[in-house]
Amino acid sequence: MPSNLDSKFSQFLVGFSAPVRALQLLLVRPKLLSLFALPMMITLTTVAVLIYALLIGAWSWSQAAFHSAMGAYAGILSGTLTMIIGIIVLFFSFQVLSLLIALVSSPFNDLLAEETERACGEREIKLGFPGLVRVFFLDLRKTILALILLSALTLFGFIPVIGVLSYLGLSLVSAFIYITYPLNRRKAGVGATLHWMRIHFFRSLGFGMATTLLFSIPVLNFFALPLSVIGGTIVYLKK
Repeated sequence: MPSNLDSKFSQFLVGFSAPVRALQLLLVRPKLLSLFALPMMITLTTVAVLIYALLIGAWSWSQAAFHSAMGAYAGILSGTLTMIIGIIVLFFSFQVLSLLIALVSSPFNDLLAEETERACGEREIKLGFPGLVRVFFLDLRKTILALILLSALTLFGFIPVIGVLSYLGLSLVSAFIYITYPLNRRKAGVGATLHWMRIHFFRSLGFGMATTLLFSIPVLNFFALPLSVIGGTIVYLKK
């Protein structure tokens, strides 16, 4: 039994440390660094446009709704609850935003994942134009599924106690998004990807928790997307 627990924990650590190994690989592979910059620039641009437009608007609306609902008690509770609500809204908003950014930058992410495989010594998989079209539609289907799950988990995240389970769910969705890239090139659909994650559950959970944290930390989240793509490829390849 202890050896089984040790094995599960070690698999969790393998997944959780994947972004760090991705950074190490990035530093010794200059070509990866050039591909790394593309999704990062998309992240910066999208964050600059959407964070201000959406989050600031949502913040103003939530403040007005809070004061309207609480009435005379708003002044007493406003400071503490504003901080708590603000942290929750920012956390879940970054998760939704990370998925949208991943969708927009999907072609660049595929290139980055493919180059990561080469850097890890994997044999190149030649797809051709039909294969690229198939990969695109696999990306689209998986992204739609992830968006539905992410929306549901975001709502559950505001419920006490259940919110903790929501974080675990968000972590698995995040792992699903970034492990998808190497699996797509191997023609693995949604069912095959979920089957792979079930077999490698603790590795997937550790990786998903690491990426979820990365996307939730200001400044670091600018680098989270390419690190997650490289990390997801590393996790799949068991590197």
